[in-house]
Amino acid sequence: MKKKAVYLIIIIIGALLIFSCYKLLHKTSEPVNVPDNTTTRTTTSTTSSTTTTTSTTTKTEVERTVTTTKTTKTTTKKTTTTTTTTKAVPDSTGTTSKGYKIEVKNGITYVDGYLIANKSYGLPKSYNPGSLTSETKKAANEMFEDYIEENNKKMWAQSGFRSYETQKSIYERYVKRDGQAGADRYSARPGNSEHQTGLAFDVCVTGYACISSGFNDTAPAKWLSANAYKYGFILRYPKGKESITGYKHESWHFRYVGKDLAQKLYNDGDWITMEEYFGIDSKYSS
Repeated sequence: MKKKAVYLIIIIIGALLIFSCYKLLHKTSEPVNVPDNTTTRTTTSTTSSTTTTTSTTTKTEVERTVTTTKTTKTTTKKTTTTTTTTKAVPDSTGTTSKGYKIEVKNGITYVDGYLIANKSYGLPKSYNPGSLTSETKKAANEMFEDYIEENNKKMWAQSGFRSYETQKSIYERYVKRDGQAGADRYSARPGNSEHQTGLAFDVCVTGYACISSGFNDTAPAKWLSANAYKYGFILRYPKGKESITGYKHESWHFRYVGKDLAQKLYNDGDWITMEEYFGIDSKYSS
């Protein structure tokens, strides 16, 4: 009986061992599914990463486009401004309403050979004689010396040549104070001032209001009106002629034109303006 029991135990153990070996071998030979799951997860992860990268690239391109657009707009604006300020005025010829020859040379207007600067005819920004012309200075000094000798009071040119830039600064200051319509009655816009020609100046006399309506009807103002033509000067803005010259009366503003024309415009004390004499106007286009 003991032997049979031992044999049975041995058989059972052997069977268990055989069964265990069989299961082990069978498990090893089966396909492994884990790698497939790993591949799937890796693919998903890769796809997500690719999507993120694409999104970032798109955002960067949009920002660059906006910046480029802004730059283009700025460049276009600058180009337009430059073109406007450098526009050339072609030379031309013609005649005035009274038959005088009118010529435009390098942007400067001459009527019967006399340079004209008023509201209708301007000067280029580059026109800059730098001071009163030599003829203007010589004639002015003679007039001032004669006045001093006769009246024992000093007379001088307070405001002579003005550059385009100087006139621009003065005009803008007046516009700020009185508005454009108000300033246009007594101050020229830059490029339209006789002071830029080097042929005009404002007179001052010791003891009297200088360059203001307070100078009107004073003794020196009357002396100038009666004698300036003898030296080649004209009273440029006579009383009652604002609708013609575009400026209110200025008893202190004189323009050099030479003795011949000055004598004609003096008209025995009843001053004629350059606009009336030549048949031209003095009006801003806008």
